[in-house]
Amino acid sequence: MRLARIGAVTTRRIGAHPRARVRVGAIAPSGAHDAHDAHERAPMRRRKHQHQQHKIVAPSPWIGLERWRALAIDDRRRWGALDGAREPNDAVEGDVNVMREMGERAASEASCVASAARHIVATADPRAKAAMSHGVYKALLRGELEIVREGWDGAREMPAKPARPAEPKLVPPKEVPSPKTSPLGRVAHVMHNLAHIELNAIDLAWDTIGRYASLRGALPDQFFIDFAHVADDESRHLLWCLQRLDELGVRYGDMVAHDVLWEGAEATANDPLARLAVVPCMQEARGLDAGPRLAERLVGFGDPRSAAIVRRISDEEVGHVAVGATWFRTVCAALDDKTLDEAAREVVAAKTFRAYIEKLAPDALRGPFNVDDRARAGIDPLWYASDDITTSVKVEKHVWDADPEIMDALRRRLSTVVAVEEASASQTSSSNA
Repeated sequence: MRLARIGAVTTRRIGAHPRARVRVGAIAPSGAHDAHDAHERAPMRRRKHQHQQHKIVAPSPWIGLERWRALAIDDRRRWGALDGAREPNDAVEGDVNVMREMGERAASEASCVASAARHIVATADPRAKAAMSHGVYKALLRGELEIVREGWDGAREMPAKPARPAEPKLVPPKEVPSPKTSPLGRVAHVMHNLAHIELNAIDLAWDTIGRYASLRGALPDQFFIDFAHVADDESRHLLWCLQRLDELGVRYGDMVAHDVLWEGAEATANDPLARLAVVPCMQEARGLDAGPRLAERLVGFGDPRSAAIVRRISDEEVGHVAVGATWFRTVCAALDDKTLDEAAREVVAAKTFRAYIEKLAPDALRGPFNVDDRARAGIDPLWYASDDITTSVKVEKHVWDADPEIMDALRRRLSTVVAVEEASASQTSSSNA
């Protein structure tokens, strides 16, 4: 089956309206613009913990996908001590224990990782969602949970939308305040929007596991382990953002937010290749583009603590984009001509990616791009930019080295998925005629 057929399946664009295009600024952390306004306008009570030393936050080196996969479980749930205060104190220790117990309970009550994914997506409380994510990932690595039970139907089992707390209110992107007009002040505005992004990222990773778990056997277990690892990272990022909001005197929900990121999940719910293109390879790659600039601006606002959190999150997102690029290449290789060499397959992957993004989120193909971090994550400029954009960084072009029989199984299963989607699209088109 040629990949051109895949790109024709999913046609809905991502945005506030079914015919709208996605806004790049709605995917990147809001606040990554308006850099010319030099001063934070938050009240003094929200600024009292901000340091005044202006120091650019240095990036951490990318360790490579295989080393990322081999990382030990990361139990960091908090972002260090504030202004020399000793941590953990009794209150912090109590919170950590409660969250650990919550995570262990979620893992023990799940029949498989896919059912745990459903439970997490259906959980509204952000901290509970983070705790459950960590507990389930740990149980998976310890071999205590199977990926999926027999008879699982991801399309039927997974919620259409994730559960959310009563606040923030979700509004069209144009109704979300800019940093200039934010009621929270600039720094808290940035951290609130980033917390919202990380909350969505948890659900997107678990939805990818639960929705496509019925493809296990065609998709190897490493696919699901990788996305559980991503969800665990995102849970840690969310807790860091919520902690920083607390320190700034702000609560998640004190400002409205939008639902554009989840619209990416809805638009790709029935096409795993589209999901890989839109979520890790596009949405998370936009985070690589915005993160370093945003960290520097937070330093300029006089808040190196928030800047350090944003910089670390941006660094860790390289692994998430690498996961997406690896599995996107792998699925492309399974679906296309077996006789193609590596260079030809890379051209096919690039064309397939661009076809999806041009159809679903064309604005995401506009720069500026963090070309080097994208290359470290395995995304060649050929995927998203014109020929005049290059990088000196070697592109990590990982493909899962699966047994030929497994690749044939993946090809057959995904061919069936595509045939069903094409039939559904044709039926919809006929009914609308």
